[in-house]
Amino acid sequence: MNAALKLSQAVYDAQLPPPVSESVMQQEWLEGAAEQLVCGTDVTWKRRFGPVQKVTSAQYAEHLQLYLNQRQIDGLDDRDSFAKLVLSTVVGSGSDCRTHAKHLVGSERLIERLEEIAADLLRPHAADAAAAQREEVEDDLDGNL
Repeated sequence: MNAALKLSQAVYDAQLPPPVSESVMQQEWLEGAAEQLVCGTDVTWKRRFGPVQKVTSAQYAEHLQLYLNQRQIDGLDDRDSFAKLVLSTVVGSGSDCRTHAKHLVGSERLIERLEEIAADLLRPHAADAAAAQREEVEDDLDGNL
């Protein structure tokens, strides 16, 4: 009887957690990776037999610049916030800088909006990066056997 209980416990302990849907994994990866980019850190991932892939903070800065330029082209920077942002940085206050940045991105929730813009850049890579994370977990489980 004791052996049967031990065997049952071993089978139970060896079970994998329930699978997480691919879309949930992709969304979690997008959120974490977007936060990394906003903080100035490159985002990297690697599939099991593939090369390391990367989205750099410089690519994000370029993507953000294009977004901000398009808002100006569309007439959404009606207060010359680019110029005021530069002036506030040099001779103004941090709160003035934040006010102009909010106007430029078009949201009072500045960090959340920056993360949304980063997620737009990262979205084409989400499936591949989530698969890389899944492979890494599988490899870790295999290594523990």
